[in-house]
Amino acid sequence: MKSATALKALSALLMLGLGACATTQDRMNGWVGTTDAHLLSSWGAPDRKAKAGGGINVVTYKEKGHGRYSAPCHKTFAIDATDHRVIGASTTCR
Repeated sequence: MKSATALKALSALLMLGLGACATTQDRMNGWVGTTDAHLLSSWGAPDRKAKAGGGINVVTYKEKGHGRYSAPCHKTFAIDATDHRVIGASTTCR
């Protein structure tokens, strides 16, 4: 009985640990399906805006490198111009 409880506790801890390993891309993908208003209210004004054609707007946020050897990176979201929903996300950040 105690070993079953210990196994459940260990499994729960492992799942928590795996959740902490989510990549930047995974976190950005969580914004897909939300509105552009929600994205902008959370992230603020983007560093760059562009129209990609086909009714797609693109917003990009630049992030400075942290540390001596890390390079700056970009976080980019594609937004459907018609229904104002985030339809894609990509990043050069790790």
